[in-house]
Amino acid sequence: MTQARPARNGFTLVELLALVAAISVLMGFLLPAVSGARRRGWVTRARHDLRQIGFALELYSDTYGLYPPARTFCATMMASIDDYNHLPTELIADGFLSVALEDVFNPGHTYKYIAPGYGWANGMATCLAIWVPRAFPRDNGPADDKAYFSQRTSPVPFATWSVGPAGAKSVFESDMLHYPVPPRHWYPDKRDGLIVHLMTEGGPRMSP
Repeated sequence: MTQARPARNGFTLVELLALVAAISVLMGFLLPAVSGARRRGWVTRARHDLRQIGFALELYSDTYGLYPPARTFCATMMASIDDYNHLPTELIADGFLSVALEDVFNPGHTYKYIAPGYGWANGMATCLAIWVPRAFPRDNGPADDKAYFSQRTSPVPFATWSVGPAGAKSVFESDMLHYPVPPRHWYPDKRDGLIVHLMTEGGPRMSP
């Protein structure tokens, strides 16, 4: 009479190792997809927020005749890139925005804003410039950029932007003076670039 084998109550060590290996392979495929989907969702949210800010800026301009002043700081006087070119407080104070929208890629800090003309640098009133390629949106590099000091004459009277998925620190460090308008700084063509919404002579424009 053949003796029956006892029933197994679990996996063998080899089977467990094979299962762990299979799960690891699956996770290797799934994690990049999940991360990519999350990044795309944040990019969509940033674009939506920037359009909302652009609409508020248009209402401000319709009311006061100009876009609000920008506020900037010299690199040697600021704590970090996070303190550079925050949204105008006038938008909230005058009711054009209910809250200062935070950059989804830079929590705790607002989206950025620049406009030529009257503004503030290091807490002092001054005249600020915005740099625009002469053949915008064609971009031939910094030598092709021109500084404009008036909202009325600049082909780009204001620009708002998100620091983007990579934080844009390399952009800030390499070409701080000339960004954000030139397309060479824009995400996704530049992987560590900016998500930009700006006003042009032909109307609003968003980076790809």
